[in-house]
Amino acid sequence: MNMGYILLICIAAGAAALAAASRTRHAKLARLARLNGCAFVKEKETVTTPLSAGRLEFFTLFFHHFQNVFTYSDHMAYIRVADDNLYMDDKPKTKPQCITIFTAELREGQFPALKAAPLDSQLAPSQHTLMKTNIPAVDSRYRIHAPTPASGLLLTPFITGLLKTKNNLYLELNDNALVYHENTLIAPEDMETFRFRAMQILSEFENLITKLDEQKPSDTATLTPTPQDDAEKRAQAMLKALCTPQTPAKTASGRHGALWIFIMLAVLAGMTILSWLMLNRMPH
Repeated sequence: MNMGYILLICIAAGAAALAAASRTRHAKLARLARLNGCAFVKEKETVTTPLSAGRLEFFTLFFHHFQNVFTYSDHMAYIRVADDNLYMDDKPKTKPQCITIFTAELREGQFPALKAAPLDSQLAPSQHTLMKTNIPAVDSRYRIHAPTPASGLLLTPFITGLLKTKNNLYLELNDNALVYHENTLIAPEDMETFRFRAMQILSEFENLITKLDEQKPSDTATLTPTPQDDAEKRAQAMLKALCTPQTPAKTASGRHGALWIFIMLAVLAGMTILSWLMLNRMPH
């Protein structure tokens, strides 16, 4: 009887442990990944290729430990969502800041470089040029760094709208890589909302890059010639006409000239013969 009670207690304890395990963050995210057809691993050393990570300040300036990593892709990019234990220094007693990050790497093409971070964030400083958007609701919340004029193209109405209404976003792009987070650890129940928001941002940039790639030099050139262009083209055509050998015309002229010379010689010979005959018939 005692053995039966012990067995029941062990079964109950095992069931409780199993139920508790199924409610952990890792278990919930693993189920979510399966439902969405995403590859999922508990831990990973990196969430981008080393080359891409080396171009993003977020990965080069701090120490990271990645957990609960989703991996999937769309038609233009490879994408990962992960928990990031972010260490701001290498001191043993430093506690990490736990956040959820979204990363993407383009299959082809590249982003203009851009970095946006909250004003008071430890992630805000950058080696890149600081810029102002002249939008008070954005400049009062974020430090934005843009090393090239093309970077400004990324600040579309949709992106500036997000920056105006939220004060906790981090966004960095360089070369073919992007990293985005909201400076917090996203709850499993909110993960799909976070992922949808991040995918909207990625889609905005993908559409922008596609449009830029479609603008060929011929599309941006002046289609209507100016009067000066017309005059230059006419002059070039005339010069070409003058300089181009006219072989057929020269041949025809040569043939006509030879015919006239032959006729003149024949007339001259005829006149000579006629004169000789007349001289011979005249009485002496």
